[in-house]
Amino acid sequence: MIKQPDKVNPRERLFSAGALFLLVSLRAIAFGAGAGDGSAGPWAQWRGPEGLGVSSERDLPELWSSDGRNIRWKRELPGLGNSSPVVSNGRVILTTAYETPKSAGWQKSIAVASSALILVFLVGATAAFLKKRQEKTLKKLPFGEHASSGRFNVLFRWFTSFGFICFALLVTVGRRHSDVVLGNLGRILSKLGLEDMDHLCSMDAGVRAAVWLTAGGIALLGLAVAVGWIRARSIWRPIAAGAVLLSAIPFVKLTPLDQWKEEIEVWEKLAFAFPALVVALWHLLNYLEIGRKQGYESEKEEAGVSPGGITAALHALNYVEIRWRHKNIWRIGGFGSLLFAASLAALSLLVFIPPNFLQPELGMQRVVLCVDMETGNLLWEQPVFIAPPERKHRDSTYATPTAAADGSHIIVNFGVGVACLDFEGNILWRKEDPGYAENSRYGAVSSTLLVDDMAIVIQECEKDSKRPTWIAAFDKQTGQPRWKINPENVNGCYTTPLVYRDDNGVQLIIASWANVASYDTESGERLWVRNIPTEQLVASPARSGTLLCVGGSTWGPENAAVMMRLNTTDKRKRADILWKSQRDTPADCSPVIYNGKLFTVTDRGRMTCYDAASGTVFWNKRLKGSRYLSSLVAGDGKVYLSNTKGLTTVIAAEAEFKIIAENDLNGRCYASPGIADGCILLRIANYLYCIENKGQ
Repeated sequence: MIKQPDKVNPRERLFSAGALFLLVSLRAIAFGAGAGDGSAGPWAQWRGPEGLGVSSERDLPELWSSDGRNIRWKRELPGLGNSSPVVSNGRVILTTAYETPKSAGWQKSIAVASSALILVFLVGATAAFLKKRQEKTLKKLPFGEHASSGRFNVLFRWFTSFGFICFALLVTVGRRHSDVVLGNLGRILSKLGLEDMDHLCSMDAGVRAAVWLTAGGIALLGLAVAVGWIRARSIWRPIAAGAVLLSAIPFVKLTPLDQWKEEIEVWEKLAFAFPALVVALWHLLNYLEIGRKQGYESEKEEAGVSPGGITAALHALNYVEIRWRHKNIWRIGGFGSLLFAASLAALSLLVFIPPNFLQPELGMQRVVLCVDMETGNLLWEQPVFIAPPERKHRDSTYATPTAAADGSHIIVNFGVGVACLDFEGNILWRKEDPGYAENSRYGAVSSTLLVDDMAIVIQECEKDSKRPTWIAAFDKQTGQPRWKINPENVNGCYTTPLVYRDDNGVQLIIASWANVASYDTESGERLWVRNIPTEQLVASPARSGTLLCVGGSTWGPENAAVMMRLNTTDKRKRADILWKSQRDTPADCSPVIYNGKLFTVTDRGRMTCYDAASGTVFWNKRLKGSRYLSSLVAGDGKVYLSNTKGLTTVIAAEAEFKIIAENDLNGRCYASPGIADGCILLRIANYLYCIENKGQ
């Protein structure tokens, strides 16, 4: 039976309606829904209301741990993404990217095939080794053959075989961990003087040159190792070794451009082929018999050559004899040796061909995820675009820009296209960007914005790109373009704009290379531009009222945190610079202005607290951990910042430095925290955590 509502008299109904109106109004003010940014909800875009990174909520959690303390729920997420969680209409929206079903199927087949080949090789080779040892074959060999196929050569063949197998397993079966291992290897090589190896040692599908060199270098090594399993006296050994040496020519010649679209140095290409060239050359030399002619000792005594010295060395060289092997010259070897060589050669092809020629064509799925804020249940998972992986920065993903939502519409940008979905996961419209992939250098980064009835998207390009940066406003209902511009002053930076509203209207503030500018959101017309001493920006601007901070840069001699005051009387007057600081400026991590203070942190964890208006430094401290790439957020008298290892430090937002808590969830963390419904949302590794205050 349905329970009917109790009857109320008109006076009580009027009182209740008024109270309800007052409550809703207060809640809208508290959550920023009345900020006029067109985003309903407490954290409906990147860094929350108006993109300021500040929450007005109270009683936010300070302590949590991986054993479940203060964790409301933990949700596993498919794929990989750097986008931050946004909350609207009781739902958490994120983006992610993963392989298409066809690509994933191929990858599983490749993993199975490579594992089978490795198993066949290991079992068979181990059995053959034990059999030879039992028969003491090495002791029965003639001196000449023992010298060239003796213990050292056996160890060399096994060592190189196991080395190749480890790398092959890493890039075919353990792909999720390959970039960690290869990246560390690249950094070691860079420290040893082999510059730029850190960004070339990678199997990231979007960096074609790195995939070509890494997979090709491993594959060439496998082919060279396979040569060693051919019979030592067979003519096929020098032929195969020569073929491996010659294959380095097309390997070097056909290497694609790097992620900056520049030609890679020849020595860098040869560095990847070097291990294979050494192994192939060794096997080629071992086809030869090198020894002394008969009568060396007697001739030495007759000539009266004393031991040691140059004369003895020259005499010895005169009696060196190099002979080609002649026995069984056309025989490759026994069935076992042939099987081992074929297994290694096939494994080499599996390492090289699929990632370079097959998987890029199968594409990558860009996906939107929706999670229930209360329970953590995954409500829906909607693929939006399928496209080949593009060039991107090694720290980035194919789902880095954060979505924007308003309770009924979800706007996402994946670089390859912009799309709008409803809250049931239905795609309302899509706009593909066919020129994106060929002009991508670091991938899409800037997050989308919802301004009234418009979705605003920025796609920055490099100075030398074939096309300029574009900024566009789309009708959120239909996807029809309202306006699109190609600003000359916006390039080579990767920031998210700020929306600023005052009595003169709505402005879009964009910080870019050596300037910050304002655009009218209704027309795209540029209102003003101000030069600043920064170059390649990644950290987005921070604002509080009329204070605007543009912080740091990741490259170039110009690097400063600049505080400006926005003019509220003249719509077209540029902002005035209040102060600048070149001390420990932020690079990737966006600053936050909170409680009259500016908080910044460097990539290496050096945090600074300024008086926002004057630039006075209250404190400058080193935090635990090495890299800080996710942006700062603040609320309830606290500042939250996470490093790339999943350690979130909670700092008191005060003029005196105080660490409230250090909470380690131990996992990859590049997304900025979200704040909603009294909870902290953290995207760490393949999980989304919802952290609440359960009494600390």
